Amino acid sequence: MRRALLIVALCSLLLPSLASAKDLRKKVGIGFNNNFSAVSSLSVKVGLPTAKETVNVQLQGLVGFSLTTTSLETFFAGGRVLLPFVAEDNLNVYGAIGGGYVRFSTATAAARVQAVIGAEFFMFGLERLGFSAEFGVNLDVAPGVFEIGTTSGTAASVGVHYYFGK
Repeated sequence: MRRALLIVALCSLLLPSLASAKDLRKKVGIGFNNNFSAVSSLSVKVGLPTAKETVNVQLQGLVGFSLTTTSLETFFAGGRVLLPFVAEDNLNVYGAIGGGYVRFSTATAAARVQAVIGAEFFMFGLERLGFSAEFGVNLDVAPGVFEIGTTSGTAASVGVHYYFGK
C-alpha cells in the first residue's frame, strides 16, 4: 500500500499543473547550501525575467571553504543554471547544470561539472523562504583525478534561500 501511494505521489509530480507557480522572476535569493559541494557554500540565486511566472529560470553562484584539515574539500566556487520543469503553488521542480572549481585537502584542485534534479518548496506563511533538496552527480576532472559521485557525497543535498524583490 505504501509503495502504491509513493508511486502515485511521484507520478503526480510529473503531471502538468494549471496552478499559479511560485514566481521567482527578477528575485534574488541569498542563502546557503551543500548542493554543489560537501563544503557548505554561500549562495546567491538570481531569477531571470521570463514571459511566464511558471518558468523560473535562475542563475546561481556559490562559494564555500573549510579551514579544518579533516574536511575532504577545502574550497569551492562555482555557478549553475536552474531550469524548471514542474511548477506548483509552493513548489518548483527543476534540473540544474553547472561547473566550478574545487580544491581538496590533499592540495589537488579539479574542475567540477554537475547535473541534478531538485525541488524548492515554500511553506505557507513563509513565502520568501525557500527550502531545496537535490539529487544528482558530480564529475571532478584534473590531472590524475577523474571521480564521479553523488551530489555533496551523500544521497541528497539541501539548501535554504531567502528571496528579495517584488
